[in-house]
Amino acid sequence: MMDVGERARPPGDPPDAAASYASKVAGTNGGGMPVPESLIDNVFVSERLRVEFSNGEDGEPSITIEPEVLEAMNGMWKQCMIVRVLGRNIPISALSKKLRELWNPKGGMYKEDEYLAALTGGPWGAFGSYLMVRAWSPEFDPLRDDIVTTLVWIRLTNIPVNFYHRSILMGIAKGLGKPVRVDLTTLKFERTRFVRVCVEVNLAKPLKGHSN
Repeated sequence: MMDVGERARPPGDPPDAAASYASKVAGTNGGGMPVPESLIDNVFVSERLRVEFSNGEDGEPSITIEPEVLEAMNGMWKQCMIVRVLGRNIPISALSKKLRELWNPKGGMYKEDEYLAALTGGPWGAFGSYLMVRAWSPEFDPLRDDIVTTLVWIRLTNIPVNFYHRSILMGIAKGLGKPVRVDLTTLKFERTRFVRVCVEVNLAKPLKGHSN
């Protein structure tokens, strides 16, 4: 069984992630935005991008970008967040300043523990409204105005103590959403009545009440 909707700022280590070319990509400009050309070699991209024409050069173009390029490009954005002020349009400069005051990052949000604290430590409020905060994903469409996903803390009960391993608990949580992190108090065996896991859920789909 689980309870959905509990929110508190928990301590905790980030979930494990497999090493890849994309995970090794790191670097931004002074404003915190990725600079693709400084991180991914032009030759690497050019060799993996093809433009073909169905009926000669006057035909419709077909563009193919190989998965390695997309993986590398996605890797640059993996510690980015999407923040929306509910019901208000706030200039990006004002919002950026407010978020820095609110979260007070010591490492410019490049440290994964600070990133996860901001991502999972809500609910957050600013400008007299609530902030919707979620991790960037390749499916993000800036032209869409609706809120599709959000982060919630869930409680998993009746979990045997010999299952208290981060990878096992994250795997169990996959049945209820996209797992983000396990509460550190759970991993330290400070609480064994239930397991707390932060998951991303799709608001357009029915919430799942339990996992077998």
